[in-house]
Amino acid sequence: MKKRALILLIVGVLGLGVFGCAGEKAMVKAAPSQIQPVKVMVETVERLNAAAAKPPYQATDVLVFRINFKFSNPNNVLAKVDNLYFEAKIDDGTPEKMIILAGSMPSMLIPAGGEATWSYADPLLYGGIFGQIITRGLGGEAGMKGAAEKRDEIWQNLGADKMKFFIDGNITSSLPDFPDLGTIYGQFEMEFAVPGL
Repeated sequence: MKKRALILLIVGVLGLGVFGCAGEKAMVKAAPSQIQPVKVMVETVERLNAAAAKPPYQATDVLVFRINFKFSNPNNVLAKVDNLYFEAKIDDGTPEKMIILAGSMPSMLIPAGGEATWSYADPLLYGGIFGQIITRGLGGEAGMKGAAEKRDEIWQNLGADKMKFFIDGNITSSLPDFPDLGTIYGQFEMEFAVPGL
């Protein structure tokens, strides 16, 4: 009787082990045949502080903007964003536009079929944009005086949330568990208006 109970116990333990292993194998996802790029979008652009409504402005005045990015992983396995670089520009009357923010993100892991967010904030110095205005020739025939007037106009519009942001950048993504599938390089472009404080 004891011998029979012992045999049944051993068979039961072995059976649980076999079914347990089968359950684990069923949970492992099939290897993807190719990598799908991680999608990036701008959720919001925010101005974080108030600005004087009109000139005169001080050289040390700052406006702080934050850009909130959202990443979506369409793959059925973990994805990694290896590099992201972006520039946020405003229309200053030139084809290249004026860079207001530029930044890069360190590596980030995004779960299978999941999403992740990342935010970047940086102060913009009133005195710091003068160089871009001068080098782009925005002062026109009025020279330095015209450039100073253009800077006040841009600053006033930024502080009143009247400027549209043009955001473009580069992103690379990979699947860390499947390095043989390589890396995908992508670019993105978006436009965004800042809602008022």
